[in-house]
Amino acid sequence: MILSIISVFILFSIIILVHEAGHFFAAKRVGIRVEKFSIGFGPRIFARKIGDTVYQLSLLPFGGFVKMAGEEDEGKEKDEDWEYMGKSPGHRGQVVAAGALNNLLLGLVLLIPVFIIGVPSYDGTKIGSFVEGMPAEKSGLAVGDEIFEVNGVRCREWFDVLMNIKGAIERDAGQPVRLLVKREGNMMSFDIMPGRLESGKGGNREKPVYILGISPMEKTEKYCFGGAVIRAGKEFGKMLYGVFISLKMLITKQVSARQLSGPIGIAQWGAKIAHYGLGRFLYFMAFISVNLGIINLMPFPILDGGHLFGLAVERISRKRPSRKSLEWVGYAGFVLIIGLALYVTYNDIIRFIEEIVTKR
Repeated sequence: MILSIISVFILFSIIILVHEAGHFFAAKRVGIRVEKFSIGFGPRIFARKIGDTVYQLSLLPFGGFVKMAGEEDEGKEKDEDWEYMGKSPGHRGQVVAAGALNNLLLGLVLLIPVFIIGVPSYDGTKIGSFVEGMPAEKSGLAVGDEIFEVNGVRCREWFDVLMNIKGAIERDAGQPVRLLVKREGNMMSFDIMPGRLESGKGGNREKPVYILGISPMEKTEKYCFGGAVIRAGKEFGKMLYGVFISLKMLITKQVSARQLSGPIGIAQWGAKIAHYGLGRFLYFMAFISVNLGIINLMPFPILDGGHLFGLAVERISRKRPSRKSLEWVGYAGFVLIIGLALYVTYNDIIRFIEEIVTKR
């Protein structure tokens, strides 16, 4: 229990600290006065003023903020050079983007010790096991078979296998999926009809879930420092690719929005993963940090990407938006963010309740 609480605190605190530190140091670099640097929200636990900045730690570690001088457009005729609004759109853009870029950098850096410590990963596209009672178990496939193609589409990573099988089943669950596999140097083809996954085994109660029933073969990856740096770079690229593919699937409704998680879900996963060792916990932290970095750069109101979009428009038009338009955009963004927060929190709570019921 204590390990779970500490791990969740470390997870959120480090990711938020790095994000806000990006805004903080970027603001200092371009000459903006920072009035407050806060980690967390809610009641203040600790505060100390050093120079022009008040540094504070608050009770709830699920956020944070950097308050810069002149950050809000108060309709003044002239902004001071040391104020946020007194800087050019380019300088303000650097400050806004720095938080998300820091999260991406943190994700990359954390992956280096992950591969030095050693972490389980998939052994290419090799099959490691079968789901009991599912069609693949009796199809003739064998543990160790290397999947080359799914319905004629080449697979180089297990992620490709997973997505191609998922796509084929979603197009028509009543048609067999053709797997081309390599076994002892020979190429073999198998046509496997998807099987329905029972709800007690993790199926969705709202919509039937069909699978073939294959699982990947795992191996432990462990490298020296130089090898870990190279491997971390490759894994970082895969993470970025995975985030964009997931967003695409969410937009095209290939996956349900009910699978989205918020702070409660992340905390629950973080608490569990901490018990599986430092390597897996650092990997999870890197994964969350990369996701946060990418999502924050999306061009939606209130998010950093929304601010960057507004600054790009300002730079191109050479005209600062009116205070009223900024307020309306802020209100709209606030409503969207609160709505999304409530939705993902609802998802987290429902999943938590279902997990308790299933265990009973």
